[in-house]
Amino acid sequence: MSSGSEKPGTAYLPFREVLPGLLFLTFIFWLNFTSRAIISPLLPYIESDLGITYGQSGSLFLFVSSGYFLSILGSSLVSSRITHSWAIALSTVITGLILCFAPLCSSISQLRICLFCLGLGAGIYLPSGLATIVHLVAPEYRARGMSIHELAPNLGFVMAPLITVFLIQWFDWQQSLLVLGGFLMVGGVVFGVVHSAQKTYSVVPDIRARWKVLKIGKFWLMVLLFSVAICSTLGLYSLLPLYLHKDRGLELELANNLVAISRLSSVVMPLIGGWLGDRFGNERMTTLVLLAGGVFAILIGLTSGYVLYGVIVIQSMIAVCFFPSAFAVLTGIGGERLGGIAITLCIPIAFLTGGGLIPTIMGMIGDYYTLAHGFVFAGVLVCFGGFACLAFQLSATRARAGV
Repeated sequence: MSSGSEKPGTAYLPFREVLPGLLFLTFIFWLNFTSRAIISPLLPYIESDLGITYGQSGSLFLFVSSGYFLSILGSSLVSSRITHSWAIALSTVITGLILCFAPLCSSISQLRICLFCLGLGAGIYLPSGLATIVHLVAPEYRARGMSIHELAPNLGFVMAPLITVFLIQWFDWQQSLLVLGGFLMVGGVVFGVVHSAQKTYSVVPDIRARWKVLKIGKFWLMVLLFSVAICSTLGLYSLLPLYLHKDRGLELELANNLVAISRLSSVVMPLIGGWLGDRFGNERMTTLVLLAGGVFAILIGLTSGYVLYGVIVIQSMIAVCFFPSAFAVLTGIGGERLGGIAITLCIPIAFLTGGGLIPTIMGMIGDYYTLAHGFVFAGVLVCFGGFACLAFQLSATRARAGV
């Protein structure tokens, strides 16, 4: 999924001149992310309408993540044949079209297939979106460009519940997906037309280089850590409105508003997390974030009332601090040449596990016990990731000391 090497002597426009294009790309990424994130606040309505269980509800995220996993891994097969711009446009239009088909689903099986296709369409975007930033933004401003682009998923976490609260006043869940799907299709067409002059392609990935990364032990540790970290953010987010409504008795509007408020900090906390990682060490930061985030995830399942509300806010503030430090560690695996490949292999696997498999298990636990038990289970997994990271650090320290 590489975008190819940068040509020496490439002329870049000043940052302020590429900013409008960067903001438009960020908007497209926001639409892409929201198309998947909105399933969570709509889930109580879907569950009531289709009469599905907690386990079946959780499985919907497994099907989205499975499609997303396969799509990211194979995205270079698309963007190596059409330009990155048209790959982004194609991804956005397909995702919108799938959302428009979702209201036709009358059973859980049909909805699973639809959401799997949603993940397939959405996954094409990310590698091409990152490659477009590399093409647009000069190296000295690239971190700034990436940080603007990464506002999209954080804003998606905040806006998806609020959009649901707004739309559900006039529409049912099916019609709400139609509205969002329409915006995606229009946005995709406009992006394709506006950026049609850009002619950058992906290159077919080096299979041997991927195999080298897969043989690095630390890579699999990072897969574990990213999996539980994504569980701590996206995984908990997926079932949180349903948990608050069914297990804790909150009205749906209040539950979605609380989830949105708890995610407001995700816009700024990654910046603080990155600074703390630079100050105290990235590996130490990832350990502390996972241990603290896991404890507060457990408390989500053990508390109620105003204490629960505070725990939800604090847990989301802590959890998002993982990613700046963890990405810094991940990109260092295998040196400069293999660091990018490590990211493109690690993130899809982690999304599939933390954003799909674990929420499914949480839902199944909810069927046999309560969803509160599912949140405790998830918190224990996140803590386990923190202890695994700590054990690896201690082992590495002893090895360096020759003990």
